[in-house]
Amino acid sequence: MKRSLFMSLVVAALACALALPLYAAGKAAPAADVTFKAPEGMKTTKPLVKFPHKKHAALKCVDCHHKKVGANEYAKCDSKGCHDDIAAKQGVKSYYAAFHGNNAKSCVGCHKAKKATNPNAPTACNKCHA
Repeated sequence: MKRSLFMSLVVAALACALALPLYAAGKAAPAADVTFKAPEGMKTTKPLVKFPHKKHAALKCVDCHHKKVGANEYAKCDSKGCHDDIAAKQGVKSYYAAFHGNNAKSCVGCHKAKKATNPNAPTACNKCHA
């Protein structure tokens, strides 16, 4: 009896140990590129941006996203209550600043910070708005 209980506990512990990394890994970055579309009503002056999610797979989701909607799912930048101010160029609610702000979570801010270690990180407008 004791032996079978012990073996059951060992098997359960091994199963948990093997499954934990899969659970902790979370959702993988989408394989396809994502095209950022301006929210309805926002006037655009440059071509849309194709974002290569796979190229950014080494980053953690929370490096860019900060509003979680569920287990391993994050809100889009223009979600209600997030960066839904399409008129403002600055501020935490600004859709434009979410991508172009000078902070670590924005595309431009992150790329500027990465220039020291990766000189190919695009920072010019036409590199993303091709």
